[in-house]
Amino acid sequence: MNPLISLLRRGLDFQSALSFLKGILTRRDSTANSIRTVTVTMLIFLLNLITGIITARYLGPEGKGESSAMLLWPTFFANLLMLGMPSALLYNLKKHPQETASFYITAKLVCLGVGLVGAGTGALLLPSILNSYSSEVVLVSQWLMLTVPVLLIEYTNNATLQAREEFKLFNSLRLLPHLGTLVVLILLLNFHKLDPFTGAFAYALPTVPITILLTLRMVRSYLPEIKKLTFSLKSILHYGIRSAGVDVMGTMYIYMDQVIVILLLNPASLGLYLVALSLSRVVNIIHASLVMVLFPKASELDTEQAIILVKKVFRISSFITCTVAVVFMFIGPFVLSLLYGHQYQPAIAVFRILLFEVVISGGTLILSQAFMSVGKPEISSIQQVIGLFISVLLMVLLVPKYGLLFTGISLLAATCVRFLFVISQYKWVLKTNIPSLLITRDDLNWLFRQIRIREGNTK
Repeated sequence: MNPLISLLRRGLDFQSALSFLKGILTRRDSTANSIRTVTVTMLIFLLNLITGIITARYLGPEGKGESSAMLLWPTFFANLLMLGMPSALLYNLKKHPQETASFYITAKLVCLGVGLVGAGTGALLLPSILNSYSSEVVLVSQWLMLTVPVLLIEYTNNATLQAREEFKLFNSLRLLPHLGTLVVLILLLNFHKLDPFTGAFAYALPTVPITILLTLRMVRSYLPEIKKLTFSLKSILHYGIRSAGVDVMGTMYIYMDQVIVILLLNPASLGLYLVALSLSRVVNIIHASLVMVLFPKASELDTEQAIILVKKVFRISSFITCTVAVVFMFIGPFVLSLLYGHQYQPAIAVFRILLFEVVISGGTLILSQAFMSVGKPEISSIQQVIGLFISVLLMVLLVPKYGLLFTGISLLAATCVRFLFVISQYKWVLKTNIPSLLITRDDLNWLFRQIRIREGNTK
């Protein structure tokens, strides 16, 4: 019987549906982890959607732009200064699980030192970067730079939990800051205190106590087990330096469009662009969630098996995201007006362009995991450099003359080039066939085998 028909028939059985849900909640395999991670990512997106609607409707495009300009820089600097640390930590914890304590403490010391330097440097540079914004915006942005070391530590905490396959705790800690932001925004609305500045703090601060408490707990448990700090530092830096380009270029690629809009356009344009960007990213949920589980899983496999897994996941996830993108292409304008208000109608055109970009970018992200998991992170670094160069060049040339729409067009063009480069490296570097773009019957059979609940899984 066709696996899809079989699954649908089972879905009509209430008892089977309960068994399926119970299995997903209790199983610890990678498929169940992927489903739970996707679910949490969807919840996070929903929370971000709600908080984004609150700030966008209440503050308007200009206020939204000012608040986002203040929030951008701590995240930008933290991601810029990761030095490949999360990926290096995750990779080495999988390869040397007996040295978990040493790797964890080493990573925290590096993150703290780099984070403090980055926070100070950013605070000094912001008055020049934000010279077209008010002095109040600049001052609040400088204070928010104090969260840079906290964010770096949070990223390595997440990598550690992923390596240890503690996905329940990992997903809970991902969710809590977003819940905190929603609660704070509701309180600010209730007391009529929401403005661009308090809105920025509502987003930035909830993660601080959560990260500090988890870090103190893990440091206390790991300190007695420290053995080889020198070995840990060398191993992390050896991998991290080679993959640092992925973080640096990835950060520049993710945030450079916003940086350019801040530098070249007004706060209202930034507010319009961010609303279009956030709504288009709904189709990226599947890709982003699968990467969180795929990289740890693929790192445990030999090269051939890891490549086969990545190709299969790429075809399945791309099929799903393409389907969602087509639907959003038609309903997006209605959703944009309904959620954010008619004042954001000028964002519809760039929203449609960004839908295409996020589908191709997500596929590129999945395919890059093959290089990361077999110890060749430099390939991902190269594709990020290529994409960054093309996108920045096009934005600088086109955005001042043609406006907001060409920010999205520049991103789309650069992403297409990145995608073509990555698939070409499967043949030249991995010595395997170029990944097929179309989902197959075998892929569907594999997917349904992974999610099928057998009698033994639910007992």
